[in-house]
Amino acid sequence: MEPLTITIIMLAIFFLFLFSGMSIFSALGSASVVGILLLQGPRGLGAIPGVLFDRLNSFTLVAVPLFILMGEIIFISGLGTDLFNAASSWMSRIRGGLAMASVVSSAIFGALCGVSVAGAATIGSFAIPEMMKRGYHKSLATGPVAAAGALSLLIPPSIAFVLYGEVADESVGKLFIGGIVPGAVLACMMIIYIGVSCIIRPELAPDSHEKVNWIDRIKVLKSVWASLLLVFLVLGFIYLGISTPTESAAIGCIGSAIIAFTRQKLNNLASLKIVLSRTIQTTGMILMIFSSALLFGYVLTLLQAPQTMIHLVESTNLPTWATLSLIMIVLITMGMFLDVVSVILIATPLLLPMVVTMGYNPLWFGIIVGITCEMAVITPPVGLNLYVVKGVSPPQISLNDIIKSAIPFVFVEVICLIVFVAFPDLALWLPNKMG
Repeated sequence: MEPLTITIIMLAIFFLFLFSGMSIFSALGSASVVGILLLQGPRGLGAIPGVLFDRLNSFTLVAVPLFILMGEIIFISGLGTDLFNAASSWMSRIRGGLAMASVVSSAIFGALCGVSVAGAATIGSFAIPEMMKRGYHKSLATGPVAAAGALSLLIPPSIAFVLYGEVADESVGKLFIGGIVPGAVLACMMIIYIGVSCIIRPELAPDSHEKVNWIDRIKVLKSVWASLLLVFLVLGFIYLGISTPTESAAIGCIGSAIIAFTRQKLNNLASLKIVLSRTIQTTGMILMIFSSALLFGYVLTLLQAPQTMIHLVESTNLPTWATLSLIMIVLITMGMFLDVVSVILIATPLLLPMVVTMGYNPLWFGIIVGITCEMAVITPPVGLNLYVVKGVSPPQISLNDIIKSAIPFVFVEVICLIVFVAFPDLALWLPNKMG
């Protein structure tokens, strides 16, 4: 059977199983096995254990459970509340300041956590009720929380970058550092959008008359010094070349555990059990998808699917910007129907060879994938942050309200994407300065 025919059959089986309700890793694994049988027969199945062991036997992948554990400890430590209170005290006199504070606190929390749903749940659980109590419109109370929670996918330490780095054989440390500038730019763009929206529509947020003097603003920073120190230890050591991402993840786990113990949030077996249980569940889910995606990519490589796609694109003679636009559309569309982990693991083996052929840096493409994944978690029907924000919102806020409030931030992220596609050196500046 022709390789192209087998590829089409594999993709058809994958989407058929996926839309029938089968789990993603099962759909990927089943399609891969069918592809191997059609290409090599039963003897080809003997290669599966070796392929999986070879790719899973990676020191870099140890960072996945460590960063997840770090995020779970931070989640129960109460640092999110302190971050929001500190940010809101500095922005108290600005119309829409609480919404802006939710973006700032989510960005810093993302540098501690690396999991978008944790950021949306933590910041949203107290930011949304506080904004509603102070008379904020529900569209301004929920949209920034859902969108800013996704900054965890771009601002390191990002689990998405660990997985992309492993699949694309790129430096995870450089991906982490490369996500800092785009993450900061996107956060600033969100804040600017909130400010402009409040100027155009003053009814979105009341005019704040709260007065916070400079002494109180400086005092409140004492509650977040531990968070900032932890961010420096994790990211600073990677940037300076002192430690690898995996070693920094271990440092982050120890630091977050010390913070949680001093706050008496991890001083009993019940809390420890919850943290470890969530870590095991999330890690297991990610690695199961990762394993099946590796097998899927292995079969596509045997079928020379990436090379076929490259030749197909080259034969169309489309300009580079048009090809890149199509790739971005594919990523965004996949994100609307698949979770972030699946998007990265399925799309990278197929799209990265085309990007490299066009002369672009794989490191840059990883950052671009991170920005598109941010859109994925706030676009229906599978936008996880939308459902998380609904879970922590007051009953009068419907899921439809949250979707409507998050859509404008998708366009903000599209503008950010265009900026870094047009000026790729912006994303590569910090990685090129690494020690």
